[in-house]
Amino acid sequence: MNETLPYIATTLSGLEEILENELQQLGATRTLKLKRAVSFDGNPDMVYLTNLWCRTALQILVNVKSAEIYSPQDLYDCAFSVPWENYFNPSDTFMINAVVNDNHFINNSLFASLKTKDALVDRLRSKFGTRPSVDKENPDIVINVHVSKNIYSISMNSTGVPLFKRGYKIAAVQSPLNEVLAAGMILLSGWDMKTPLFDPFCGSGTILIEAAMIASNLAPGLYRDNFTFFNWKDFDKNKWKELTDDAKSKMSFELPPIYGADISARAIAIAEKNIENAGFSDFITLKKAAFGDFIPPIENGYIITNPPYGIRTDDTNILELYEKIGSNFKHKFKGFSCWIISSDNEAIHKIGLHASTKKQLFNGSLECKLMGYKMY
Repeated sequence: MNETLPYIATTLSGLEEILENELQQLGATRTLKLKRAVSFDGNPDMVYLTNLWCRTALQILVNVKSAEIYSPQDLYDCAFSVPWENYFNPSDTFMINAVVNDNHFINNSLFASLKTKDALVDRLRSKFGTRPSVDKENPDIVINVHVSKNIYSISMNSTGVPLFKRGYKIAAVQSPLNEVLAAGMILLSGWDMKTPLFDPFCGSGTILIEAAMIASNLAPGLYRDNFTFFNWKDFDKNKWKELTDDAKSKMSFELPPIYGADISARAIAIAEKNIENAGFSDFITLKKAAFGDFIPPIENGYIITNPPYGIRTDDTNILELYEKIGSNFKHKFKGFSCWIISSDNEAIHKIGLHASTKKQLFNGSLECKLMGYKMY
């Protein structure tokens, strides 16, 4: 295919560079880092490849129209000019997600969404004599609208349910780690996929599973059985099967040792279920243990973990815990590269070690720091 399309891949704040690298490896061109997103160009197959392979993307958007607008009528006219009949049928349901920033005549996202909806419905009614219905719960088609100053952009959302919902997680502990954030932490750490990895606060097992997926070259999209691009009129089932079959052929199960521990028996039970569902029970070792009580039988490795924050627990003295983390890093994990994420700056200070790397990330709405410590 020689046709080039304009795309945007959304992500979490702080993961833009990692996502850009992923996209370039998949063949994306003219990549540009944005705020919580990366824009890029690519052929139509990139819809499939990015949803299948991207570990740090949330959604893949295909831009279908951008224009300057100076009135609500301009917005309507722009939306009406989109050939919606090429993308879906009036029997399909749809929803529109809108974001409006700094526009003097459209001051809320609901207005932009409704005006776009009116134009779309009128266009399809004029073509087919009937109109599609809105479904905000389980739509066939998802459309994203963005208004920034006088620039109005319309995109087809090829993903639907965000990509962090991989499909392997059966259950979760309280305040579970987002899968995209977990993958981003692992990729930011520089883990070589050969050195043993240990998560001493493993919770529901997200970091362990994402690490196993990266080491085995398992495409995260293989767990999913639904993307909204499946409902597009030009969806090529044969191409999708070709790409997924190719992804399966590239998997390798020569993984390094991966260990997880947690003080909570419930967390370990949940992690076991998720790891089994993800297909990695033979490659990940779990242990119910408090931090420092279980030392994996390895001389060096990576620790990548998401310890409790002050808002997550009522019965743990967070400052004492972080002092213990620092002491254990220093005395029990010599030769390790240790990475933790936390939103508690006072607690991080209690670790008492000099971080070789600091990176600002967000865990949900919480502003966090990813701290890397080299234990020589």
